[in-house]
Amino acid sequence: MDKYIIVFCEGDHDIAFLSRILFVNGFTPYNKKVKDFITPLNDLYISALKDKKIEDSKFKFQRPSIKVPYAVFEKEDRLVIFHNLGGDGNILNGQAERIKESYIELNDEILRITKNYELLSYRFLYFLDADREGVSKRLDEISTLLALSNKLEHYTVIKEDGNEFGCCIFYNSTDENKYGKLEDILLDLMIPENENIFEGSRIFVGNNILSSTRQRKFICTHEKEETRGSIQFKQEKSIISIAGQLQFSGSSNSVIIANSDYIKKSDIDNNVICQNIIRMFEFNT
Repeated sequence: MDKYIIVFCEGDHDIAFLSRILFVNGFTPYNKKVKDFITPLNDLYISALKDKKIEDSKFKFQRPSIKVPYAVFEKEDRLVIFHNLGGDGNILNGQAERIKESYIELNDEILRITKNYELLSYRFLYFLDADREGVSKRLDEISTLLALSNKLEHYTVIKEDGNEFGCCIFYNSTDENKYGKLEDILLDLMIPENENIFEGSRIFVGNNILSSTRQRKFICTHEKEETRGSIQFKQEKSIISIAGQLQFSGSSNSVIIANSDYIKKSDIDNNVICQNIIRMFEFNT
């Protein structure tokens, strides 16, 4: 391995989708334990896990540190390392930048230890939704975050200060403002040949939309019942979820995206967006 692609994503839905594209293009899971990971990356992850002090943790549903890979894939001389940032806020607020710097600092450590070890070559890729910001603004935000001298262009990998950078923004291809999200792309892939299923899902969701109050987290204790937080309902996510339950009962959208035959190899091979994405993981020989 001499090419390391570090991928920052908003969440597990993104990673499930991108993994489908990688699998179709010859990538396979990298299933080694942390201790057996390629040196010196294993030391970086072990350190990150040690920094997450168990005595400061609470007993609740939680994931490992975002500093530790969520999923890893390999192909020939490439290793693709996904970090699940848990939302665009954690990409844009500097957390992704700190993880990026921890990788770059490994080269400083290599030089300190030995002069005979080949330095690590990195490509950092960023994937996030356009939402109501639009593609151009998102690209500006990532370019500013990275303090790049040249602005990132969509799907294009650029080189700066010895490392490579690229960005993909998920958006609705029919929206003139280039607003949108991952689900717009997923539905474009899933609906063909499954029109009746997704139309039924769309009708069911549309006919049963709850009040905004009931779309928030419901807190029920012996003292009171109340709703809290922001609205959690996303219509496109619900449409995918309903259709997916016909195959994977009780499963989350990430499981559906990763395993459903609503997306086939031919869908990925013939989709312009998927082909633009896979080129971000390729290197010129």
